[in-house]
Amino acid sequence: MEKDLYYPDSLGDLYSRVTELLGFSAGADEHKVQWLSTSDSGEQFLPLFEELLGSSDWPCVNRSFFDSDRLSQGGFSEKFYARLGIEDGAEIPQALRAPLAAGLQHAIENVVLRMAGPSENLCVAGGLGMNALLISALEESKQVFVQPAAGNAGTALGAVFYAWNNVFGQKKRAPLNDLCLGPSYTAEEVKQVLENCKLRFHYLMTTEELLDRAVRDLNSEKIIAWMQGRMEFGPRALGNRSILASPLNPYSTENLNIYIKHRESFRKFAASVPEEMASEYFEAGPNARYLATVGRVRAPYRKTFEAAVLDEDAVRVHLVRQQDNPLFHKLLHAAGKATGLPVLYNTSFNLFGDPLVCTPRDAVRSFYSSGVDALYVGNFVVEK
Repeated sequence: MEKDLYYPDSLGDLYSRVTELLGFSAGADEHKVQWLSTSDSGEQFLPLFEELLGSSDWPCVNRSFFDSDRLSQGGFSEKFYARLGIEDGAEIPQALRAPLAAGLQHAIENVVLRMAGPSENLCVAGGLGMNALLISALEESKQVFVQPAAGNAGTALGAVFYAWNNVFGQKKRAPLNDLCLGPSYTAEEVKQVLENCKLRFHYLMTTEELLDRAVRDLNSEKIIAWMQGRMEFGPRALGNRSILASPLNPYSTENLNIYIKHRESFRKFAASVPEEMASEYFEAGPNARYLATVGRVRAPYRKTFEAAVLDEDAVRVHLVRQQDNPLFHKLLHAAGKATGLPVLYNTSFNLFGDPLVCTPRDAVRSFYSSGVDALYVGNFVVEK
């Protein structure tokens, strides 16, 4: 049975309103609310959001919790603030931020599960498809495929497939493998940028030299920027525009958050691991290929990865297939050969608030504006 959901009964709209209420930017910072939610059980405000969304299988937003004359802080009404137990229009106290985010997150998960009904197979797209905690909750009872660039930009992929099948009449399926669909740059193009910026650099002749040097830097507790091949499509770094650190570095996540990414401590980093070795360390579903879900750390390794754990054992896992990203796959294996742990912490190569770096010049600017220790662009290495 086909069924549509129309505004104002929008789960994405509610999530954006709470994002603004918590002092973040609606339409950009919803992921911060998601990760903030892992700091609390959600029990305090789950009943409030379930009442707001209604108890039926299909959400019906209770508009009495909103005031159409209020154009800021999410537009919530006096009734909503009263249920929070604070003064009407007041800033959300620090003590209520995580409980509020967690109540919203769990209510959204519950209503999406009700919407899905008894279906065993589920395809997810749209802005909420970027919510990795939601995808993880769905995976507990269903076979899930999530469009890995699930936001508005991802409609470009649908347009391409539509043209392929309906305009050009192609019947052969074109599987979506890796998401490295953006531009790449030749060695000469990279060299020209580095020389124009008057930078001293090393050129490594072989892949083996490149991997050996990167692993040596990582084992020396350095944080490296890794720009290789074609840029990823979408907001997640999948090993071609990444900042990398070793989990064996006890200060890696602190340094990444404070001195490089300049972001909140509750936002953890992904753990990239070769897919064929992942089961030793993590439990993770196939959507972890695109960082679209959340996995679990196996008990013997919780201490090893404690800096990346979101709550008791949840962690952002990135499964790396050899056919998706051969060079990054080799780097993880090289790290494993050197240390016994084929896992690297991975976050997007960009400055705070900027998109992923695309060009070599972007990479140089971000490198020298952050606390990253070494920059690897193709076979070129730049150190501070």
